[in-house]
Amino acid sequence: QALLAQHQTLSRAVSATSPPTAVVVGAAGGIGHAIAVRLATYGFSVLAVARDKPGRSAELLASLPTPNAAQKHDFYPCDAFSLASVKATAGAIANAAPTNPATPASSAAAAVTPTTITKTPRAIDALVMTQGMGTVQGFTPTVDGNDEKLTLHLWSRAAFAVALLPSLRLTALPAATVLSVLSGGVHAPYPAYATDPELKTNYSVKNAADFAGFYTDLVLDALALAPANSAVSFIHAAPGFVNTSWGTEMPWYLRYPIRALQPL
Repeated sequence: QALLAQHQTLSRAVSATSPPTAVVVGAAGGIGHAIAVRLATYGFSVLAVARDKPGRSAELLASLPTPNAAQKHDFYPCDAFSLASVKATAGAIANAAPTNPATPASSAAAAVTPTTITKTPRAIDALVMTQGMGTVQGFTPTVDGNDEKLTLHLWSRAAFAVALLPSLRLTALPAATVLSVLSGGVHAPYPAYATDPELKTNYSVKNAADFAGFYTDLVLDALALAPANSAVSFIHAAPGFVNTSWGTEMPWYLRYPIRALQPL
């Protein structure tokens, strides 16, 4: 709430004819969708990033309010399990000019799929990353050979942040913001990082959680300390136990208790 209120105040510094732009990864549901709606309510043009499904782009864009006629929301399909897809989507976002609201959803993303960013990228004012999963599965490789959970919770977030930093540095607001919603400050270091940096040998639910949470802290800390990013704020939030669709991938004997506790 405090972060969104801050952005509401900062967005007033931008002309009504040039609304600030926010990229929201994981915008199709849960916290990601709630943040996307709130940012749209505050006057941001929202670039919603999520896995593509039939009808999803139209439904998602229709759910985003446009109190300012100059706002231009758009949908960018991305499979965050694939780092190649993440890089291509980040490149498409940075290189593309905002689309007209009357343009069919996903047309810009479908037409522009570079993996590198041009010399003069599009300005972005906020990057919000909420992609994730709640499972008790063991090491499950993606097409890149990395674990699915670690890819969503760590590698894809680092890739989005690094790829979009040139755009974030161009913000017209007093500061751009990178917000990762996961488990900031909650987890301990993974002790076997030096010998098992991809968690292929010592995988467990706890080790995966520690690995993703703690090293996301370190990634964002490192980016925040870089002099080139002095005008970008980096936040790793830990919302705790949330009343969303989180946990739907859990076994039934865990899923049902989770569903009972979430509204409390």
